[in-house]
Amino acid sequence: MGNNNVCLGEIQNNVPRQGSPDTKWKREDLKSGSCVQTLMDKENNNFFKMVQCGPSTPYYRNEHSAQRWSQAIATLNYADDIQTTVNLLYNKPEFEELVLLGPPKEYRWATWKALLTNGKMHLSYEKYLEYMPIDVKNILKDIDRTLVNHALFKHENCGQEQLKRILCAISNALPGVGYCQGMNFVCALTLIVSGCDEHKTFQCFMQMLTNEKHLLCFNFCHDMPLHFFFTKLIHHLIRKKFPKLNLKNVNDSLWISKMILSLFIYVFKLDDCIRCWDYLMVRGMIRGIPELILGFIDVTQKQLEQFKEEDYGFNFQGHETSIIQFNVGELIYAAKQKHNIDRQLISRLATKMKKSKPSQLLDLLSHFENIQTYRKHVQFYMKTIFDLY
Repeated sequence: MGNNNVCLGEIQNNVPRQGSPDTKWKREDLKSGSCVQTLMDKENNNFFKMVQCGPSTPYYRNEHSAQRWSQAIATLNYADDIQTTVNLLYNKPEFEELVLLGPPKEYRWATWKALLTNGKMHLSYEKYLEYMPIDVKNILKDIDRTLVNHALFKHENCGQEQLKRILCAISNALPGVGYCQGMNFVCALTLIVSGCDEHKTFQCFMQMLTNEKHLLCFNFCHDMPLHFFFTKLIHHLIRKKFPKLNLKNVNDSLWISKMILSLFIYVFKLDDCIRCWDYLMVRGMIRGIPELILGFIDVTQKQLEQFKEEDYGFNFQGHETSIIQFNVGELIYAAKQKHNIDRQLISRLATKMKKSKPSQLLDLLSHFENIQTYRKHVQFYMKTIFDLY
């Protein structure tokens, strides 16, 4: 699925950027939400109702969640806006539990941003937009087929243009990874929930790619070692937890790979994805993705046991074609309560796997059990390879 032919472990530091100074965007093009305002004026202020981005993102009516959030906010001495409120809640021990319950819609982006970027070094978005990346043609090709039914991306001068700039900046910031299919979906959903703030979308997506809790850059680089690790881990746990589920003749590319590479966007309804991402923000991609897939199998097991190979191909073409029924709240509960993956298992499996197929990712994950050691290894690797920090 990747468009790159360079392995992360082989990347030279400070790879020169390619392109021409004539490809710079004007600074006013980069103002947060500027194109959104233009469309809002053009469409009589109905844009956000139509697009359902930012504060209008759908959420689930959960009385327990609403009550818990109200109680937590009531304990704060002073909070004059949403971001300040979330920043104050961030330091409370119950914050992650609140996010897992599902933030009120107006608090969701602020909670994601706090979890992804709090205390992390701010990267210069404009710096990485000085030149077009060498893979810009691949970016342009995929933008036209990214969430095509979502109103935000039906407007070439709005969502599509913002998505193009962010993906170009990502490609320039991580030249050894570049652009890869799947990034467009992840970036697009982040842009929607941010309320079309491309600066903050860039910062958050970069943390998903390079932070030690997530390391999605290994999901998109050559050979996709994170995808390889996930599939091994998931099948190991399926054999252990779901012995009645026969997957011998089912190709991973028909379903598991689609969930991993698109972070569920390709196969779940968008509002279900957003709730699943609440979970990913708290747990991190490394544990959160396989836990959610196991949670999905748990709540749909009786349906999947009836499937033949062709049924997987049909039901994971997209949520429009699927007959699979599940409640995303139950999925998240199952992931959290029944399929919690401990750090020791990841370390043991990575150590075992790297003996037969060594990679930089497996070397890093072999230290996953020791949080401090693991974090130092990841930070050193990212600084050496990408010179970001």
